[in-house]
Amino acid sequence: MKKEYWLYAAAIVSGIFVWILVSALSGRREAWDSQWYFLVGMPVVCVVSACLAFFEPSRPWRWGMIPLAAQAVWMIVTQGPGNLLPIGLVVFGVLAIPSMTTAQIGAWLGKKNAARVSR
Repeated sequence: MKKEYWLYAAAIVSGIFVWILVSALSGRREAWDSQWYFLVGMPVVCVVSACLAFFEPSRPWRWGMIPLAAQAVWMIVTQGPGNLLPIGLVVFGVLAIPSMTTAQIGAWLGKKNAARVSR
């Protein structure tokens, strides 16, 4: 159980870090306004999600959802809710699908590896 706290922290920090880094490097207020969010940021989140699910394969969807939820919270805290908040939350939900899918793949690989090691 203690290991999961570190994984949750890694998921949250990686999501926020990607948002801040893409925003800062692109000069955009919101990271998803930059092409770099989709070309670099989302693939990084997907890889991190897969790695986290590899190490903790139970309920892998959470490792794909948490970074995007952290980005949503970060955006709300730093920029305020705004009048398009409901649409933004839906977009974050849709953007979580690829990272949840890669987390599922990471969990499958983790389980496969655990079975191979236990032989």
